[in-house]
Amino acid sequence: MTREQLQARLDAYLAAETKILQAQDYTIGQGSTARRLTRADLAEVRSAISDLRSQIAQLDNVTQRARRVVYLRPF
Repeated sequence: MTREQLQARLDAYLAAETKILQAQDYTIGQGSTARRLTRADLAEVRSAISDLRSQIAQLDNVTQRARRVVYLRPF
């Protein structure tokens, strides 16, 4: 994937994380019969964010490495 594609995915995951943090879970009922439902898994989203950030960092490191120019002279 290109850096732009990875960045777009990272932006989408960050937006999803924000939505999850703004109450993507809710409780139905009260007491011992209450059920808690979650629409998205925050841990999974955060794991994907971490993976995408490391992939972007790897791409940035590869592109920032200085290229060596070697001149060869025949004997």
